[in-house]
Amino acid sequence: MSNQKPSLRFEIENFSEQDNIIASDTFVSGGCEWYIFVGPNGDCAADSHLSLSLQLEDSTPLRGGVKRSFNFYFVLLNQSNKELYRSTTGHLQARNMACGWNSEGWIYEKTLPLSKFQEKGFLEKDKLIIEFYIQVVEAFNGEGGDVSNKKNKNKTVDINGFQVLASQVTKVRKIFTAHPDIALDFKPTIQEVKTAYMNVLLRVIKTLHKPPKSLSETRLSKA
Repeated sequence: MSNQKPSLRFEIENFSEQDNIIASDTFVSGGCEWYIFVGPNGDCAADSHLSLSLQLEDSTPLRGGVKRSFNFYFVLLNQSNKELYRSTTGHLQARNMACGWNSEGWIYEKTLPLSKFQEKGFLEKDKLIIEFYIQVVEAFNGEGGDVSNKKNKNKTVDINGFQVLASQVTKVRKIFTAHPDIALDFKPTIQEVKTAYMNVLLRVIKTLHKPPKSLSETRLSKA
């Protein structure tokens, strides 16, 4: 995992002014959706240390019976990306149920002593950066077969009547959350047409999210 890119880079401004639990945005790693909680004042078990917990989003149902095992750790950095703390490696197992992923999550109750944050110059410009690294170490399907190394590029998932690739699920869900009328107002019923429409829509969104200077008339016409 040492050469792995972080699954999440979470930046907290004005850290010394934070009193309540801080939650990150949901992020995707290992085919699952996650979020973290940061306790700037610790928790009831260790109120003298910064606490941090990793939670698996339980509202992302896939095929029932799938199990996955993950290794993970996190690094605390200051604004200059100087390492302040590196956690031990944790291990988490999760099972995909009909209602979503089932896991108890993981809590690091004792990381850095809170007294360190009071030291002059320890936290540059009062900004704390958390990089979280997650790696799938095992994956099993409902029949007990190891699927860690199987290619799932062509696996499709039904989202509001649209068959989309597993890798597109998060993006498509965001589209339907923001624009639920798309599924209701779309007239064609042929699945191939619906899939082609969604692929075009995803390409257009991807193109429009690029910096203006990187867009050309040719690229826009091909979107």
